[in-house]
Amino acid sequence: MFRELVELGKRLQGEGKLPPPGFYPYAEPIRWVVHFSPGEAELREASLDWARPYSGRTSGLEAHLLADEGAYALGVDPSPKGQEKHRLFLELLDKFLGWKGLRDPNLRQAVGELLLLLRSGRLQGHPLFPKVRPKDWVSFVPEWGPLAGQHLFQHPEAQAFWQEELAERSAPGAKGNKRAVLGECAVCGASPVRLVGKIPLGVRLAGTKPLHSFNASAFPSFQGGAEPEKQAPLGLCFPCGDTATRAFNYLVDHPLHRLDLVRERESRDSLANQTALFWLKAPAPLEVGGEAWGEEDLLRNLTQVLGGEGGGEAPPPALGQLEALLRLPWRPKEAGLTLEAYAFYLAVVSPNVGRVAVREWITTSLAQLQKHLASFLEGLRVVGPWGEPPRVPSLGEVLEALGSENPNLVRGLLRTAYLGQSPPKGLWQMALDRLRNPRLWNPDRGDWERRRSLWPLVAALKLGLFHGREEAKEMATLSADRNTPAYLCGRLLAVLEEAQLRASNFKINQTLVDRFYGAASLAPASTFGPLLRQATTAHFPEVGQEVSKLAEEILTRLAQAGGFPKVLSLPEQAEFALGFYAQRAAFRAGRGKGKAGSAATEGWAEERGETADQE
Repeated sequence: MFRELVELGKRLQGEGKLPPPGFYPYAEPIRWVVHFSPGEAELREASLDWARPYSGRTSGLEAHLLADEGAYALGVDPSPKGQEKHRLFLELLDKFLGWKGLRDPNLRQAVGELLLLLRSGRLQGHPLFPKVRPKDWVSFVPEWGPLAGQHLFQHPEAQAFWQEELAERSAPGAKGNKRAVLGECAVCGASPVRLVGKIPLGVRLAGTKPLHSFNASAFPSFQGGAEPEKQAPLGLCFPCGDTATRAFNYLVDHPLHRLDLVRERESRDSLANQTALFWLKAPAPLEVGGEAWGEEDLLRNLTQVLGGEGGGEAPPPALGQLEALLRLPWRPKEAGLTLEAYAFYLAVVSPNVGRVAVREWITTSLAQLQKHLASFLEGLRVVGPWGEPPRVPSLGEVLEALGSENPNLVRGLLRTAYLGQSPPKGLWQMALDRLRNPRLWNPDRGDWERRRSLWPLVAALKLGLFHGREEAKEMATLSADRNTPAYLCGRLLAVLEEAQLRASNFKINQTLVDRFYGAASLAPASTFGPLLRQATTAHFPEVGQEVSKLAEEILTRLAQAGGFPKVLSLPEQAEFALGFYAQRAAFRAGRGKGKAGSAATEGWAEERGETADQE
């Protein structure tokens, strides 16, 4: 993951979206600029929201190179601590002048002149000097020679020195007892290079914390203790560690690259929170269905499947465009490239005490992703409970309907979607447990939580049973040719309920489903006998031939398949639920049509918790 973050950071830096290593934006602007030349200096007010040298300084005293707070840069704080800050700033300039990498004579001359100016105290007589506060940021600009008008801290050699300085400060060991450790960087392979013990810049998720692995013994941090093994280097050079962190923070701050999958509203830094960060490696634009697609549009579509936390009474079918997109041919616009050169990256991270934990890391080529996502969406695609056209619920909707905060479930579904792995073990069992509740099938009027959870629960059930199988497509709607006993039993229960509804002119508070769904889905042989007798004597004679003929057809198929099973296994109970759901949706889709249509309209609206006028 670090390698991909470093590659992303370098690309963003080249595009001008990130500053170089060791530099970072601050909340406070640069408020003062010292314009100087030999023998002259002027202090001017400014408001420059630029990235500048960053060391992670908190309570300790550490100077920044050529741009710092007024107490450091100008010595405006007369207290002993303030004067110590100014001394450290001047010492850092001296160190820079003695650095072997300083080769630009113009920069050397400018910094030397700046040192003379600061040590002379001439700036203290400037009329604006008393206005400079100790926390105000100050920068320096020469006004002669080739560097005239340039802020010195932005010079490439000043940036290179600052990176070396931070690498030295970030060495393993306690403060005041740092030790240089040379080795090979695990990311860029540079060797020998100074290895860091701690990256100064923290990642932002819930507060600012270091980025750690989570329960992965192959990637321990070794930081946070007095023992020798707790002071080992991270195996990273400073530029790689800093670049990875800056890239991480860019993803966190950018809504296109971040989505909260699970959010604990009571505690934003709880480990229960799970945030997805994602990005693409796209060497050139793609041509999708004959049209050019940019990286942002493609990423926005590929992550629609995540969908956040769900919510709302009727989530929009946002995945329809992605389904259509996956059916189109993809090819790079530049010759010589293939889809294997394009990659999708996704990390699931959580805040934890004093750190950020990486919960999942997914990387795959777009060639594989296209195939895996299509299979995942087909597995979830199912008709709506009221006969609405089949659609795919988002991952957020599924998680909300399942009511589970198990991080393994989230990670497993992500691996299914993007890596093509089998759905998480127990997915359909979890959905089945929820669907055994009769109130979920017939929620009270206004019970929108149960109403909106039925669709994604059945989708999860279908995904768990049929992901990657031929049946996934046909099971999206009623499969009239499916002759498994469990599926037929589920369909039959829906037929008997429909007969009861029509016989009562759709004016009934509770249907037989409320009383018998659980028993029928567990032991069909002992449950359907009484239900069929009641339907034959009380319901079928009142509703005409359509429903009774369908019941006869299903009973004939059941007889050919061996009759009513005595007991249904867990997978068979899941098929029972799918058969009941699909047959019921088919009936509801037909409301308003045929002989029973006009009589059913008002009752159907009441069943949905609406009014006939709304329908």
